[in-house]
Amino acid sequence: MRLTPDQDALIRDAASAAGQSLTEFVTTAAVTRAEDTLADRRVFRLDGAAWAEFNAILDRPAKRVPELARLLGEPAPWDK
Repeated sequence: MRLTPDQDALIRDAASAAGQSLTEFVTTAAVTRAEDTLADRRVFRLDGAAWAEFNAILDRPAKRVPELARLLGEPAPWDK
């Protein structure tokens, strides 16, 4: 990875301030960014077991949540 001296110094300072090695800091930051980037994708790949579990969850009957029903029954703040 190529960095300017200023970028390198900034990242090293941040890693030190976080009490992490440079590798830990950069890896954590990259993984977090990757997860955020992929979180809103519409296509997810699941293995057979995960797919079966996902379908089982979707097939469960709906459950009424009284607190949620009460909240949704209240007028919106902008309608008051």
